[in-house]
Amino acid sequence: MVREGLVLGIVVATLALILLHPRGLSEAWAAAGGAAAMALVGGIGLGDVRSVLAETANVLLFLLGMMVLTDLAERAGVFAWLAEGAARLARGSGLLLFANVFLLGALVTAFLSLDVTVITLTPIVFALTGRRKLDPLPFVFACTFVANTASLVFPISNLTNLLVYSQLTLGFFAFAGRMWLPDLVAVAANAGIFLLLFRRRLPRRFGAPAGAMPAPDWWFRTAAAVLGATLVGLLALGLVGRPLAWAALAGAGALLVVGLASGRARARRVVREVSWSLFVFVVGMFLVVRGLERAWIARLVLRLPHGAGPALVLSVVGNALGSNVVNNVPMTLLSLTVMRHAAVGPGPGREALAYGTLLGANIGPTLTTYGSLATMLWLGIVRKRGLAVTTGLYLRVAAVTMPVVLLAATLALWLTLTVR
Repeated sequence: MVREGLVLGIVVATLALILLHPRGLSEAWAAAGGAAAMALVGGIGLGDVRSVLAETANVLLFLLGMMVLTDLAERAGVFAWLAEGAARLARGSGLLLFANVFLLGALVTAFLSLDVTVITLTPIVFALTGRRKLDPLPFVFACTFVANTASLVFPISNLTNLLVYSQLTLGFFAFAGRMWLPDLVAVAANAGIFLLLFRRRLPRRFGAPAGAMPAPDWWFRTAAAVLGATLVGLLALGLVGRPLAWAALAGAGALLVVGLASGRARARRVVREVSWSLFVFVVGMFLVVRGLERAWIARLVLRLPHGAGPALVLSVVGNALGSNVVNNVPMTLLSLTVMRHAAVGPGPGREALAYGTLLGANIGPTLTTYGSLATMLWLGIVRKRGLAVTTGLYLRVAAVTMPVVLLAATLALWLTLTVR
């Protein structure tokens, strides 16, 4: 029992470090330290490291490819062009501009992941509102909330989706078929609440921008074409059940080669823009959870509900609460581990547990600033640009928004699971 106690202590300490950030300690260092401590007490071995790397390879290689590809596309002006297109379509209407930014964020999230939305769209929205002398706060808040609430529809939309998708061997289009309605309902509910919350800060009309956008050149067109081809490749690979990383790496590699050969990209800058700490965090947390699984969860007799309704409620509520305590990635890993060892076989209950995990882990973390890595990234970008988004302000917005959006999406998911 001594080793079991040490393992449990390491898990608690690791989660506490992730939550509290003592002396600015990053999530990656906390997860890596937890994995190292787990190895020292014998909770995991070299074989576990090899198996975790094999299990996460497709997810991490996909993320690497998409980080490189979207960074190059952003620097080529693709996302800025999309944002300006959204502004032109608004035809001077402030409400329509807000709706268009929300829609653009939802599309970028669905096809390129929520982290891409936060990293690329937030600075572009600052520029878009600045050029038109608009209050940036409603549009900036839209960036982070739509990134989380619109991340349900495809496996590629969120890291938590990829984890559930890869661990439970769900079909790509079976996944999308289950999640498109909850995703649509979540986005609509979120947009409606924000229109009410920010109605006094949204302009009725806005004028033309100060200064013209640069004309698209060959590098812009190349980046847009490669990005589009990569998305088609991702959907095709999902259809035939092949690793999604292939398309992401191929698209990133092709655009990077063109960029390096033409001088439009610099290898050092591309390497610097990759969020390497995210890879350390994912692998480290997998190893920490693997130690917990071996020492505790595998020995427990877990009985979870077999019916779709009770299983869905348990999964959504449990993951929403847990994600706001320990962050949504560790919570998703813990949920997957529990499901692997639970006394519930294939059927509506297990399916509801899996999909309910995503609702709780994608929408639930918007309640706090540290529940989702994307929200943490967004808050850093916003504060660096001098916008006064206090924790109190964020919590006031989130306390109104998250419960309503989560309830609406849960009802939509229940409908898709019960109506065959």
